[in-house]
Amino acid sequence: MTQTADIIIIGGGVIGCSTAYNLAEHGAGKVILLERGSLCSGGTAKSCAIVRTHYSIPTNLIHAVESLNIFANFNERIGGDVGWRQTGYLIVGPEAHRDPMLAVFQMQNAHGIDTAVLTPEEALEKHPLLHLDDVGVIGYDTQAGYADPYLTTMAYAQRARALGVTIHQDTAVTGLQLHGGYKTVQTTQGLFTSPVVIMAAGPWTHTLGQMIGVQLPYEVSRHKVITLKINQPYQLTWPIVKDLTTPDKIYFRPETGGVVLVGTGDHGDPIVDPDSLTDHVELDHVSRIDALISHRMPLFAEAHYVAGWSGPYDITPDWNPIVGHVPGYDGLYVAVGFSGHGFKLSPTIGESLAQTVLGQPPRLPIADYALSRFSEGRKLSGAYGIGSIS
Repeated sequence: MTQTADIIIIGGGVIGCSTAYNLAEHGAGKVILLERGSLCSGGTAKSCAIVRTHYSIPTNLIHAVESLNIFANFNERIGGDVGWRQTGYLIVGPEAHRDPMLAVFQMQNAHGIDTAVLTPEEALEKHPLLHLDDVGVIGYDTQAGYADPYLTTMAYAQRARALGVTIHQDTAVTGLQLHGGYKTVQTTQGLFTSPVVIMAAGPWTHTLGQMIGVQLPYEVSRHKVITLKINQPYQLTWPIVKDLTTPDKIYFRPETGGVVLVGTGDHGDPIVDPDSLTDHVELDHVSRIDALISHRMPLFAEAHYVAGWSGPYDITPDWNPIVGHVPGYDGLYVAVGFSGHGFKLSPTIGESLAQTVLGQPPRLPIADYALSRFSEGRKLSGAYGIGSIS
């Protein structure tokens, strides 16, 4: 049998589920979400789930500020537990980053975010294990923190279902066809048709685009995360740290069990097929990251490697997402290329995309994320250049 809907979403990660909830919340008709596996089984599941507002591109900053507010008050704003923990966010960089950092802080302050430049002594009061002799500038955001990617996705899915959204798991898309005003989505569980399709399948969105001749400008890379532990308590209250002095642009945050979770903000290893990813992390990567962490926190010279995993980044040429209508294809929308920003921006990206699809003015703008910016020479570039904190 063929199932019909007013809107079909392909992808059951945090972006797809946030969009589904927001569509229903803003008055959409029949919404169907299709997920090829189980919800939160793709890139979202691998997210380090850091929520911070240190962005120099105004649109990113606006979305990050409001998304953080939603994460911090999720049960009241949306409904459900997302495992929110406010820790604060320390960003350390070379002296050359002082002026860009101060400019970002001015924008953050104007949007109600409590940020300031700290002295090394003030930073050590917040995180006593840090070595800061080689750092030129230290910034601090009191309101940042992290959440649980699985709990967040499930909370959005549960609220979406409560508002009437139908979610089909284990429903892989095998074909996508355009027939005038209607789109037909072929799946392992039958046919679905709708005048509107939203492609939100993360790195797997390329496959969907190829089915209809749409080439989206992003590439997929492999990002590795490791967890380390030392023989003394690592406090859950210590802030997340972003280290811009390192070539890998490492970041680290506390995690339950006394471990420290360490990721990188660099480009990562290019991959062709995101399905080829495994959780194996090479020992040379562990050794390199261990050396960087040991420099920033000398006690970690004796750290134990606990675990590691890999996740996919879908990276656009300017490291910023593609969100909105696909030009030349009536009723076709996309949300992809988040380049490591997706989880932290998911509450408001889902809302703004839903409002756009429904013909409503979005509460927060997404015009800067239009696919057409690449052909029109409007790439986004921040104070630090392109990268994961643009």
